[in-house]
Amino acid sequence: MNTEIILAIDGSTKNTGWSIFCDKELKGYGAIGAGSANLYHRIDKMVEEIKKIIDKYKPTRVIMEEVLPEDVKNNNNVFKTLMYLQGFLMKLFDENKLPVELVVASHWRKCCGIKTGAGIRRDSLKPKDIQFVKKTYNLNVNDDEADAICIGWSATHDPLPITEEAIIKDSFGFEFG
Repeated sequence: MNTEIILAIDGSTKNTGWSIFCDKELKGYGAIGAGSANLYHRIDKMVEEIKKIIDKYKPTRVIMEEVLPEDVKNNNNVFKTLMYLQGFLMKLFDENKLPVELVVASHWRKCCGIKTGAGIRRDSLKPKDIQFVKKTYNLNVNDDEADAICIGWSATHDPLPITEEAIIKDSFGFEFG
């Protein structure tokens, strides 16, 4: 039986959270910070560091949060920068022959028992993500690490059926690999 190793990513050009799950067990987590004012230097750093994680843990698939305009308050500049990062990371995953699933935040949070929807502000969700990780793993983490751990947990412990709305193979219907 092959061991499944999942790399879960909460992407950001300033602080990307990541986690590694091996057969439902959390094996590693962290956050990659990039402080450059130059967007492309920050993206380069994220790609370089994710490559090191791939080399160390040898994941068999990747789960990454999908970038949606409403998740960034329809701020077109933020949306574009996150899409640039996602594109560079998708290229890295393709080069490493890693299948990728993009998961919307509402789905992974629902799997973790975190209520989202109308009237619930994104700012109020971050502490709930951190609380889930504290309760589940007794870890004190930042919000980026918490999100990545929750994404990985939802992929390995998902009590909910996966729907087309929850997982998007890629944003534009491109086939990778």
